Amino acid sequence: MSRLEPRPCVLAVDDDRSVLEALHLILEERYDVLEARNGDTALTLIQSQPVDLVLLDVLIEGTDGITLLECLRARGSDVPVIIVSGLNNAWVAAAAMRLGAVDYVTKPFEEMELLRMIESVRRQATAAAELGPALRHPQILLIGCPVGLAAALTVALSAHASIESIPAGNTLALIPSVTPDVVVVDTANVADPNRILQAVKTRIPLAPLILTSVPPRSRGTGLGPEHGVDTVLDTPVSLRGLLETISAKLRPSVRLLPPLSSRAVAVMESVSAHFTGVTVHDLSQALGTSPDHLSRLFCAETGMTLKTYVNRVRVEAARQLLRETGDKLEAVASLVGFHDASHLSRLFVKYLSSRPGDVRRTFV
Repeated sequence: MSRLEPRPCVLAVDDDRSVLEALHLILEERYDVLEARNGDTALTLIQSQPVDLVLLDVLIEGTDGITLLECLRARGSDVPVIIVSGLNNAWVAAAAMRLGAVDYVTKPFEEMELLRMIESVRRQATAAAELGPALRHPQILLIGCPVGLAAALTVALSAHASIESIPAGNTLALIPSVTPDVVVVDTANVADPNRILQAVKTRIPLAPLILTSVPPRSRGTGLGPEHGVDTVLDTPVSLRGLLETISAKLRPSVRLLPPLSSRAVAVMESVSAHFTGVTVHDLSQALGTSPDHLSRLFCAETGMTLKTYVNRVRVEAARQLLRETGDKLEAVASLVGFHDASHLSRLFVKYLSSRPGDVRRTFV
């Protein structure tokens, strides 16, 4: 490598000082090495400067490694990540791979094995860059969908798609600046579906339009291709049916949504309908398995434990209610199943990196 050419930068994320020191000794001859002892510091470093590869521990202070990886992918970062963990656990490895980790090595690791792995990952990243830009995550817009359904989808697919949900009223004002790849309109509580459809097709004429929950009064009114509607899903709409329809409408230029097991979809459906009060015990009883087993299976597919998923769905539902209503924070916290506004605020910051008031100020 030429002295004038910048060296690749590796970020080591671990809260064990001795591990960080060992990684410095192993890597510094070939790479510039940054270090972070917690997830928040790692995220700041990745967002503030070029990082070519991340070595990430799973059990770190604050935000754990799986959650950090999920956050990176949700924010569009495609930096290669190798998990370096003391956990020799198949479901943890599977969860990491589903969220885009490129490899997994357990501690204690062999120095030459780790170096070979890093070089292999870097060669693959270079080859992929030469082939052109990777497929991007799809952008999905939900209009008028129930808060629970929108929140359950948004959180479950956060590592694979960007999902925005807006109420049926004031549609034009809240349509995001990024043109969505698919639009889903739920007309169950919409007085004039034609007006909503016209507004959508005026602003985003090229996006496939899926219509759900068509009320009886709209039957026979000609809601179809002439109104820009690509698909009409009859009620009751299953979550799997909606996911499959969305995937079928995505263009080849975007990534497909991941296939989810029937059990994972059943969890999502139950949480979407009962997120204000559902517990991990309730979910396991409904699906006929133990809480630990169900949580491991769900985490292997989504990268989240059931407890994390339920809390994140409640936070996402609160975010939507803060945008759509003028209710006080205490009322919103109660509506989504939290004991008080303080509890909601803490989890809001943890999962969305912002405060509830920031969301409301953005949309007033």
